[in-house]
Amino acid sequence: YYTSIPGSCNFETQDQEWTTVCGLTQDPSDDFDWDISNSAVTGQMGPDADHTPGKGQHFLYVNSSAQKEGNRARIITTNLFPASLGVCRVRFWFWMFASRQTGVLKV
Repeated sequence: YYTSIPGSCNFETQDQEWTTVCGLTQDPSDDFDWDISNSAVTGQMGPDADHTPGKGQHFLYVNSSAQKEGNRARIITTNLFPASLGVCRVRFWFWMFASRQTGVLKV
């Protein structure tokens, strides 16, 4: 259900197509970018699986281990979604690897 409603995205796309498919774009004024990966690529630094129904295995991630304090990785919505009828939900899962480089997630 959640993967078929307007605004949903599961990141099961090829290469950088997620920005078009998901209606998102990298902020050109930020310090570093988000990318798509899977648990096989990120190894111990990523989650074991994602929450996509079925056989989904890709997720959006940012590696902050080489960044300086205060650096930002930001994505912006490019689609305008129709007004809801009193119901507006943002649903997402996140996983933050506990290290000194772990920053703050703002939505």
